Amino acid sequence: MKIRIFRILLTVFLVFVLYAWVNTNDLGPLDLYYLRHAGHFLGVLGVCFLFMQFVLTSRVKQLEEGFGLDRMLNEHRLYGRIGLLLIVLHFLFLIFYQWIEFGSISININFLYGIVALVGFSITAAIASTYKRLGIAYEVWKNIHLINYILFPVALVHVFLNARPGSLLFYLWLVLAAGYAALIFYRLYKIFYMRRHPFVVVEVRQEADDIWSIYFKGKNFSYKPGQFLMIQLMRNGNLSSSHPFSISSSPTRKHISITPKELGDFTSTIKDTKVGDQAFIDAPYGLFSFLNYDIDELVFIAGGIGITPFMSMLRYINDRQLKKKVTLFWANKNKNNLCFQDELEKMQKEMYAFTAVLVMSGQDDWPGEQGRFNGKLLQKYLPDLEGKDFFVCGPPPMSKAVRAELEKLNIPLNKIHYEVFEL
Repeated sequence: MKIRIFRILLTVFLVFVLYAWVNTNDLGPLDLYYLRHAGHFLGVLGVCFLFMQFVLTSRVKQLEEGFGLDRMLNEHRLYGRIGLLLIVLHFLFLIFYQWIEFGSISININFLYGIVALVGFSITAAIASTYKRLGIAYEVWKNIHLINYILFPVALVHVFLNARPGSLLFYLWLVLAAGYAALIFYRLYKIFYMRRHPFVVVEVRQEADDIWSIYFKGKNFSYKPGQFLMIQLMRNGNLSSSHPFSISSSPTRKHISITPKELGDFTSTIKDTKVGDQAFIDAPYGLFSFLNYDIDELVFIAGGIGITPFMSMLRYINDRQLKKKVTLFWANKNKNNLCFQDELEKMQKEMYAFTAVLVMSGQDDWPGEQGRFNGKLLQKYLPDLEGKDFFVCGPPPMSKAVRAELEKLNIPLNKIHYEVFEL
């Protein structure tokens, strides 16, 4: 949170300095001109924040490797809301200024460009915030969201028409326009590359009542256990939208696999995937891997289908015969949600030091641990928490609750690792 606030304040400060530098000679006495300049400043700042939205969703590897795609997407949502608010205030300030100063509002082609961008961004933002409550399918929401890629050039035309050629603001918009064009080229190149190198489904395996593993073969890529991919499936001639899934296979295995649970519009049809179907995979992403840290004692805490990145890591540790001490806590509602159970039992016999603790919150006859994961359960199996790193993966509410439990036990934040996706 502190890092996020710092970035926002830094952005505000830099744009303010730039704008003040450009307009110092234009400022007159303390009067309505300050209202006009405040409106212009809010517009400059708003466009910069909106531009950052596209940077944060561009999936540029160099950026993603530093921050993690899940955190970048969360920042994307924040920057989008702030940017839209600033643009709305920009509009209101300048409308108010014109009405007070001239008694009317000047409407020209530049004004219309701004209105189109403002209304368009407002509509897409409203849909993004409410699509689940409105029952709009993810695929539909994703396609509507792509309209922003058209709206931003409209906004750039608006600001270019307002900037004096040769001014610093004019060059700022040139830089943003060039950066935006580079991002578009990068995204299109990645699409072209994926279409030229498709993956093929080689196996569809049912792991539990509503959980399926899909195995793919194709051009190998290097990844760390615990990372995730973005995938589009081509089934019956229809191409799906892009969806993120943790990689459940290990880099030591021949084929790449994902293991979705039937939870939404897309995953509810995952069982209809057939051998021979094509897949377009963009990978790898994420920082959620024990290989990123020099540690020997690992604690994995999974909720439901959050087991998948841990299966990738456990398979890697087992295949490489690494001397790691691993304790897995896996929380589920009942045994019908279990998958990989036989493999986990086999791993406990084969691995150097591996213990799996299965916890059921909704099955009274479960012979093992019952209830929800908490600090007391953790200390029951691990009385000494020193020297361990904790990896958490599950639904966002569960992940948040587990992190709160770990913090109560005074576990340093740099020892708690997690990724949270809620699209």
